[in-house]
Amino acid sequence: MVAPGMRIYRVRNERQASLVGPPGHAPIDPAVLFGRSAPLRLEIGCGHGEFISQMAASHPAEDFIGVEHDPLRVTKNAHKCLKEGASNVRVFGGDAVDLLRRLPDACMHRVYVLFPDPWPKPGQRRRRLMTRSTLLELARITAPGGRLIFGSDTHNYTFQVLANLTTTPGLWRDCYKPNGFRFDIPTRFPTVFERYKKEEGCTIAYLLQERTAAPAPPAIIPGGRHRRPPGT
Repeated sequence: MVAPGMRIYRVRNERQASLVGPPGHAPIDPAVLFGRSAPLRLEIGCGHGEFISQMAASHPAEDFIGVEHDPLRVTKNAHKCLKEGASNVRVFGGDAVDLLRRLPDACMHRVYVLFPDPWPKPGQRRRRLMTRSTLLELARITAPGGRLIFGSDTHNYTFQVLANLTTTPGLWRDCYKPNGFRFDIPTRFPTVFERYKKEEGCTIAYLLQERTAAPAPPAIIPGGRHRRPPGT
């Protein structure tokens, strides 16, 4: 069922479509995608577009890629970016991991994973995005010195991500030592979900990890196979 406020995004106009990334499985060349070479940021699960639109408007010299599964939200993201005057954004629809596999090595300056679906029941946790395999893929696309920012009100998800990071030794440097996380830090552009949860009185847990220069091992793709190294 489509909420009444989302029905206007069923039809994507030409200007909105100009900010939507091409579908498919072909590799993405950011320089071709944006028509320039610039520092690149990624938001996985960009929701209703509050964060990515404001961040992009505040950093016009950088480029932003967002991915969102819901096609109506993809259009809404494009609408929000246009409203903020941010043309330095491309929003892709579909599965986040599929998009990661299309991106080149060491291309990202920042990666944001803000309030991903928590799949809170124990039997659902296998569906969570931030598995070891996904972290390896993120390590591949993040340049040395680039940062991974994660936030969730589901604390066991945060700690699960921290645990998964320990199985990728040497790839990430923890910026929130000694505990590995922080609660309720100020955020410049909170998402709708973040504001809602804070108004409810929920405590938000955040991770901040910096990519080292260690090469990422091949990521395991469905079927138990490994991704072939670039150029082979």
